[in-house]
Amino acid sequence: MVKSRAKSIGLGLVLGLLGAMLPAIEVLAALCPAQLTTQLDSTFSQTPLNTAYTGMVLQTQGQNRRTLYNRNGDRLFTPASNIKLLTTAAAAHQLGGYYRLRTSVYGTPVPGGSTALRVVGRGDPSLTTAQIDELVQQLTQAGVNQVSRLVIDDSYFPGFATNPTWEWEDAQYDYAAPVNSLILNRNAIALQLSPTQVGSPLAVAWPQPLPAGPLPVANDSTTVAAGAPTTPLTLWRTGDAPTIWLTGQLAQGSNPQTLNLAVLNPIQQFAAAMEQALRRQSVAVGQTVIVQTPAPIADPELAAIESPSVRELMVLANRDSDNLYAEVLFKTLGVTAGGTVTEASQAGGEAVKAALAEMGVDASALRLADGSGLSRHNLVSPIALVETLQVMTTHPQGAVFRDSLAIAGQSGTLSNRLRGTVLEGRLQGKSGALTGNVALSGYVQPPNYEPLVFSIVINHSNQPASVLRQKIDELLLRVAQLRDDC
Repeated sequence: MVKSRAKSIGLGLVLGLLGAMLPAIEVLAALCPAQLTTQLDSTFSQTPLNTAYTGMVLQTQGQNRRTLYNRNGDRLFTPASNIKLLTTAAAAHQLGGYYRLRTSVYGTPVPGGSTALRVVGRGDPSLTTAQIDELVQQLTQAGVNQVSRLVIDDSYFPGFATNPTWEWEDAQYDYAAPVNSLILNRNAIALQLSPTQVGSPLAVAWPQPLPAGPLPVANDSTTVAAGAPTTPLTLWRTGDAPTIWLTGQLAQGSNPQTLNLAVLNPIQQFAAAMEQALRRQSVAVGQTVIVQTPAPIADPELAAIESPSVRELMVLANRDSDNLYAEVLFKTLGVTAGGTVTEASQAGGEAVKAALAEMGVDASALRLADGSGLSRHNLVSPIALVETLQVMTTHPQGAVFRDSLAIAGQSGTLSNRLRGTVLEGRLQGKSGALTGNVALSGYVQPPNYEPLVFSIVINHSNQPASVLRQKIDELLLRVAQLRDDC
């Protein structure tokens, strides 16, 4: 929950102490609502925001809301991770906070004979190797001691595992890992690189080997002399080819570097892990088959693992901006909405818009290509984000939603934002960033004004995200100066 840090100290003194950290802010003892538009317009008209595409909506919170500021509020922007607010609000509304994703194994044990098993995944993003071992333990307790045919059913999320609207450079790394029905260890793998002898390639190691074997590496990296300038490490994969092309340099004697990569063949890795887990329990496996077409299940469930609840998944999606968890919620909304689904992400976008409309948010103009915000095809207006935040203040799942947000200066992606300012602990929200695009939307409680709901989005900037985040914080510290007695 939001904790107040307003003490007996005056607001003017607090903001005076902020001058060293945020020198661009003109210190004001108080800001009357009538002055707000002029002050915010002035900030938006200054470098570097004057050349960017900017939007902001600020409203009082509640049913009798008042709009205090609106800049391009109905225009469409690339929202980056602010789209997670829409995904999680729809998930809270449609699925409820206690919904869980179940991974099941079906079959009918034959005494003294072999059992045909079908492993059916439903997108649990938290599934680990240890939990596969737990599934196998349940199977042996159910009387399975030999498997004639192991079917790995990856059909729950039909369509693309890696969203086709994501940039290929992003798709190399763990933050854009494929989202399929049977996710193992986040569909990610760590690659560790260490310097060797000067002029020699870097040493390559896999701290946790992949079940289906290591990925081939075309190693064009180099170790350079200690103190020499280095070129950054880069990696690349072409298409769905497994080979990793590695370039770049590390200086001799420097610390090893770890790159966290996406596993581009996740279902093959899951199948290998399941086979290995069965064999570790002395369960022989005959044929293993991967299927991506659903089929009726007649056999009983012999083993199952459940994910954390949706409310817990929402915390990771919002507070920590976990793309994998947001995408799983997005696709789950798509496949549980009813009707025939041929592409889970497309169905997810339609389901989120339908849920928002049901909640009273005008989502007709929005374009939702994914649930995490990695896609630059997403288009969302600041007013839609504010409407969603407003609706969730009175929604039955509103507390679940609000508790999933980061708190300024205290938690998640906002833990280092507005720390030591009057807004530390007084702002709950969701940040977002892609190259040239930064956003922050949420709830803010000025010390001397009523609770507010806001969305600030900056697109098409040539500045680094750190600069744009600071400008957003400056805007919010302006808002923090509001008083209701003038």
